[in-house]
Amino acid sequence: MFDRLTSRCRRTGLHVVTTRRLWVISARLADLAQHGAIGGDDEALHWQGWTPEDVGPLPDGPAVAPPSDHTDVVTPLLDLLLFTAVERRTRIAVASVNISRNPEGHHLVGGNVRAGFRNRGYGREALTAACELAHRHFGITTLYAGCEVSNVASRGWLAACGFTTDGQAGALTLPNGREIESLWWWRTDRRARVRCPHLHTTRLPADSGLPGPSPPPAASPPSVHRPRAPRPRLVDHEVVVATHRRTRP
Repeated sequence: MFDRLTSRCRRTGLHVVTTRRLWVISARLADLAQHGAIGGDDEALHWQGWTPEDVGPLPDGPAVAPPSDHTDVVTPLLDLLLFTAVERRTRIAVASVNISRNPEGHHLVGGNVRAGFRNRGYGREALTAACELAHRHFGITTLYAGCEVSNVASRGWLAACGFTTDGQAGALTLPNGREIESLWWWRTDRRARVRCPHLHTTRLPADSGLPGPSPPPAASPPSVHRPRAPRPRLVDHEVVVATHRRTRP
C-alpha cells in the first residue's frame, strides 16, 4: 500500500505526506470543519461517546483545497498535531488524524474515517503516514491510543498500523455516560528524531481556539476523555476507533 510515501515540509509549516491514494496534510483552519463532518455520523458518535451537538459547524461539502494552498496553516506544535487525509483523485477529505500531548507528556492519537470510505484501507493508510511523520520528522518516540475492547475493527486497525497492547483493560465512562472497557495501545520508534525546522515546542496558547490537553484527572488510574472545546474528532478505523484519554499509559 505504501509503495509511494513521500513527505514535504514547507516554510509556512504545512506538511504533506503523499501515499498511493492520499495526501495527508497538516491541517489548515479551513480543514478543521471536515474533522467534525468525518466523525459526526451515528457509528462514530457511538464509539466516541459524543452527541451530534458536540460535532460543531459542518462544511459545505467534503472537498478541500489542494496541498498547494497554504492559507491559514495551523502551526505544528508538540501539544497538538492535526492532519487531514485527502483522496488525491477527488480531493475529498476521507480521514482525520490528531496527535495531542497530555499533561504527563504522553502523545495520544485519535482519528476518523468518513462514512462511505471505511473498510477500504483509508484509515490504515492515513494513520501510518501520520505516525511516520510524527516519529521521523517531529521526533515523537512513542504514540499512544485507546480502544474499546468490544471494537474489534478498531483493534485490528491499530494492530495493522504497528500499535501493540498488553491486553490489560480498564473501565472508562464516555462523555455520554456509556460505560466501556478500554485498552491502551502504543507504537514506538527508537529512531525518532526531530527534523522539522518549523515545529514549535511551546505549550498551546490558551487563546488559540484549538483543542488543548485535558486537565489532570482527579484520581488515578481512571481515564478521562477529550474536553468539549472546539476540536477535531477523535475516532477512527476502518470501522471506527474510539480514542480515550487516561491518567497515564
